[in-house]
Amino acid sequence: MANYSIAKLYDFLLYPFLNNIRKKVAKIIIQLNPESLIDICCGTGNQLKFLKDSSIKLTGIDNSKAMLKVSGNINCYEQDARNIEFNNDSFDMAIIQLALHEKTFEDQKKIIDEAYRIIKSKGHLLILDYEINSNTSSFSRNMIHFIEYLAGKEHYANFKQFHVNHCTHKIIEPNQFILKKKMFIGGKSMAIQILQKQSN
Repeated sequence: MANYSIAKLYDFLLYPFLNNIRKKVAKIIIQLNPESLIDICCGTGNQLKFLKDSSIKLTGIDNSKAMLKVSGNINCYEQDARNIEFNNDSFDMAIIQLALHEKTFEDQKKIIDEAYRIIKSKGHLLILDYEINSNTSSFSRNMIHFIEYLAGKEHYANFKQFHVNHCTHKIIEPNQFILKKKMFIGGKSMAIQILQKQSN
């Protein structure tokens, strides 16, 4: 997002749509019971706000100053998700939500590699992103394509390529993470994947 006012508008427009999804994700996270968690590409930090009353040590990173300004008094830092400034094995869990689809394949792979590096052995990675297929409702499919088209030519091209590449299938190596559970939500337009890190 280019500036503070647009970041505030982003929050206003998307919060009602994502509210129930964030509640569902928060419930999953609490059930997994990590001691520490990092939200990679945290945006305005709303997912972390759903976890603020838990005992989890929460951290967020994003490369947008405007988004982080909206996040308020949360433990968030301006960092590049392709080069995260935390040590190896720093977190029990990482989450990446609605961020991979807007990146190039090369950047998606770098982000997953960084998540693998900073998650502790046997820790978890939760990915929430679009996964449009033949089971997706027509309304959800059309609405998402419209929103992604409005986001800009490069963004929309990355979104389409993300699906050509079968979403996260090609960016996660078998020796990095094991898929433990996958569920579809949002008119079967999004997938929540819970993955566990393989031993180092």
